[in-house]
Formats: sequence, structure tokens, C-alpha cells
Amino acid sequence: MSRLSRGVLLVAIAAGPAAWSGAASANDPATATALFNDAKRLAGSGKYSEACPKFEESQRLDPGIGTQFNLADCYERVGRTATAWATFLDVASAAKASGQDARESVARSRAAALEAKLSKLAVVVSVTVAGLEVRRGGDVVGATLWGTPTPVDPGNYTVEASAPGKKKWSSVASIAPNGTVTVTVPELEADDTPVATSGLVASATPTATSGLDRSLPSSTPDATPPSSNKQRTFALIAGGAGVVGLGLGAVFGLQSMSKHTSYMSHCTGKLCDPAALPLHDDAVKAGNLSTIAFIAGGALVAGGVVLWLTAPKAAPATGLRVSPLVGSLTGGLTVSGGW
Repeated sequence: MSRLSRGVLLVAIAAGPAAWSGAASANDPATATALFNDAKRLAGSGKYSEACPKFEESQRLDPGIGTQFNLADCYERVGRTATAWATFLDVASAAKASGQDARESVARSRAAALEAKLSKLAVVVSVTVAGLEVRRGGDVVGATLWGTPTPVDPGNYTVEASAPGKKKWSSVASIAPNGTVTVTVPELEADDTPVATSGLVASATPTATSGLDRSLPSSTPDATPPSSNKQRTFALIAGGAGVVGLGLGAVFGLQSMSKHTSYMSHCTGKLCDPAALPLHDDAVKAGNLSTIAFIAGGALVAGGVVLWLTAPKAAPATGLRVSPLVGSLTGGLTVSGGW
């Protein structure tokens, strides 16, 4: 087995050593040596659970075949058989490359002894769907591993499966030493959870009720833009003032005509008595006021019309009206509105 293949296999072992998932070597031989010596002391006292993390950190800081061999032995002592097996194979490969035949032989013998004791977990997918993702202990199990018994350390593993539009499925597998467990992922159920939507939803079968309006109010009671309201208000004011102006023009016009008639009654041909002069002046003044009032009133009315016609159009109502069908044998609803 090549070093690359064993690396892939170690990824499949859910409880692999933390050192190999960490950063690259920090190249600190002094600290690595201190950790190794401390780990050897703990292992000599039978405290393997305390020794293993120190061996791991020592190997990370200053990788060496001897440290890796002791780490594999420590893994075996704490029951992490699959991790120990893979680590012994790595030691054998490294020892062979460096010409350490004796160490290679011992490492391969230790790995072979463990191989018969390995616990294995197989994940079988019964129905494949688009986007299906299977995880074991939080790590993705690729489709190439589905159905293949994979060496794992004894313990509990959570197997999960998920896919778009499907309910998530999970199960816990308990793996005993030297045991093999198969977890079958069933066909995932459709996820019928309703998606939150905005708007009106009407669902009912009303009974026939005469004279009763069960309409739902429009969701937009006033769709007229504020700017439209203001401009039309100004249009009404201008139009009203214009109408008043036209009315005053008519009044002054009538007064001018009346004064002119009175003025003419005091004249014979081109000769007028003294009383005609003030009547003539009043007629002229009334006529001028009438002309001014008519011009101003007409301008205001025209401006009001322009303002009214150019005001923004009111947006059409978008509300829905839901009403029961009265008198129908089967019942039902009618939906009406504008949009």
C-alpha cells in the first residue's frame, strides 16, 4: 500500500490523530524531544491516554520514524485499532525507504496482527437522489465508499444523509471491537414543510348565506400617490379662483353696461349735460375691471385644467376580493380585483 493510499485511508478513519489534521511541522526539535521523553515516561506508567497526545505533538514538531512507531503503539494500547494499523503501515513504508529493514519488519508484523481485529463500518445507500450527501461523524462519505466496509476505531458514529427537497435522515451506529456494522440509508422522504409566503390565502367552502358579504378588504386601500393629491388640490383651488374671477368679470360687465345706458340718457347726439360725465367715468372703470377679471379668471381656470390633466395617474388597485358563491349547489369562492 502506497503512502498516498494510506493517507486516503486515514481520512476514512473518523477518529484519526489530531496531529495529521493540523498545520505543517513547526520544526522545533527541542520541544519535540521534551514531549517525546514525557510521553515515553507516561507510557511506561501505563498512562497511554495521556501519552498519545504528546507523541502526536512531538511528531508534528519534528517528524521521525521512531516517534511515529511509538505513536502507533500508543494508539493500539488505547483501543484505536484502525488508526494504529494505518500508522504502523506508514512506519513500515518510511522504514523501507530509509533502509531500516528490522523496523520495517516489526511494523508490518504489528499491522498484520491488528488487521484481523479491525472494526469496520459500511454505509449503504438504498436510493440515490440528486444532491445526496452522506456524512459519517461529520465527514463526507464519497459515493465511491458507499457499500464498502471501511476500517474505523471502535465507538459510536452518527451517519447522516441529506438532499435538496428531502427530510434529513440520521442514525447512530455503535461499533464494537472487531465488529462490522452496516448502516443502510433509506429513501429520503419528501420535505413537505410549507414555505412562508406573503399575501392573502383564502381556502374555505362557505355555506350558502344570502345577504352576507364575506369580501376581504383590499390590501392597498389608497393607491393614489401623494404628489397626485397635492397637484389636484392646487388644480381645484386655481379653478375655483378662476370661476370667481369670471363671475366678477360678468358683474363688472353688467355694471359697465348699466352705467353706459344711464350716461347715454343724458346726451342728445354729441351734446351731453353735466350729469353725464361721472356716469361715463363709472362705465369705463366697470368695463376695465370686467376685462381684468375675465382675463385673470380665464387664466386661473386654464391653469387648473392643466394641473388636473397633468397630475400623476392613480395606481390601479391591487387588492383581492374573495366572495362566496351564493345559491350554488357545490359552494365555492369567487376572486376578483385589479392588478
